[in-house]
Amino acid sequence: MNAQRVVVMGLGNLLWADEGFGIRVAERLYARYHWPEEVEIVDGGTQGLNLLGYVEQASHLLLLDAIDYGLAPGSLRTYAGEKIPAYLSAKKMSLHQNSFSEVLALADIRG
Repeated sequence: MNAQRVVVMGLGNLLWADEGFGIRVAERLYARYHWPEEVEIVDGGTQGLNLLGYVEQASHLLLLDAIDYGLAPGSLRTYAGEKIPAYLSAKKMSLHQNSFSEVLALADIRG
């Protein structure tokens, strides 16, 4: 990939209280700032494999999500590369839904 394409993706489910954190942050980033055309803000929601194209086309990917670590409310953690937890967005609404970790794994397999 020659061109820089930055994807900022909010993940989560607005129906599950704090699970909507990533989506709400993405919405506010989109609404409050002017972004260059190589930056795309995406509401990834719970779209699973439908997000594969965004991941594969991104030169840089910033994921925004809520993960229950049992920490105080409002605590933030950052991870990069291989340190991204395998259980990222592991909560599923049904057995037919893919977690985002499966999307990342498939993108890695496909190159």
